[in-house]
Amino acid sequence: MQEILCEKPVYYDAFQCTGNTTCIDSCCFAWVLPMDPETVELYQKMEGETGEYLRSHIFEENGEWFIRLKEHGRCPFLTDDRLCSVRLRCGEKAQIRICDIYPREQEVMVGNYRQDRLLIACSEVARLLYTQPGDRLEFVKTKEETPKEISPELLQKTRALLAFRDGMVEALQAGAFDERLFGTYETKEEFASLLDDALYFEGHELSEQVFVRVRALLDHADALRKAFYESCKEAKFYMRRTAAYFAHRQLLDAVQDGSIEGPLISVFRGIHLLELIALARFEEKGSFDLDDMIFSAHIYGLTFEISMHNVNLMKQVRNTAKDADYPEGENSALRPMLYP
Repeated sequence: MQEILCEKPVYYDAFQCTGNTTCIDSCCFAWVLPMDPETVELYQKMEGETGEYLRSHIFEENGEWFIRLKEHGRCPFLTDDRLCSVRLRCGEKAQIRICDIYPREQEVMVGNYRQDRLLIACSEVARLLYTQPGDRLEFVKTKEETPKEISPELLQKTRALLAFRDGMVEALQAGAFDERLFGTYETKEEFASLLDDALYFEGHELSEQVFVRVRALLDHADALRKAFYESCKEAKFYMRRTAAYFAHRQLLDAVQDGSIEGPLISVFRGIHLLELIALARFEEKGSFDLDDMIFSAHIYGLTFEISMHNVNLMKQVRNTAKDADYPEGENSALRPMLYP
């Protein structure tokens, strides 16, 4: 038996959908995703009024089943409080798999290491990230056993990668890379090219409006960011914490990618792009607080966490991330559904 180290952020189990309470932007809009066969079968077998209700809002096309969205892309199962009526009526296991999982990414494996994590594309996850007490991100670590055979070479790579990753996470939070995070800026042309190549969540007007403002401020970003950090004393803490969040999850890709370079680039490029989104918010409002940081993280996550094209784009230079397929060997239960 092989021992596996399992890790998740301390706030992982605290997450729950908040509906209208604090949610910036319900995820139950515009998603056109295939239903998993198990949930289709469940709906087909469900008896009574509930079964009729569920089946009335799904349809088949080319052998796949989908939820029939209402006007403006609204999920028909969404209540006025922006909660899921399927979950309320039948429990979470009656939701289609993507809805049951999101915004979680579960059982992301590298060698003898497993990570369960949450996506800041969900504003409630971002809120938990930035309000976790203390100066450092904390993680719950447990150990399990698996009969899976793991090669000595992969075990060695995993140990080395985790040691490097954990050192980077600590250094980022301690301010050791502040000059790189806050003092070095990629060129306007580089960011303009990245934004041109990125794929955006179709029909998501909020993101489109934000990135229009981001493009417009590229010419005066350096002057604006000086005022931003002088005005918001917590801003550097937010950025350091996000950089640690990026490093903790993204550096795992080095085993799959075969190089640490791309994942490292994505950490710092991601922070600079998130900073630009925050600057656009600051310029629009004239101020910046925790809710604005949550909003900025949500917009970033919605665009650059849940599109594999954009994930790859953050690691590479322009025009190198055109492969539409998610990477071979990707083992998150969520990604094959999010990144068709």
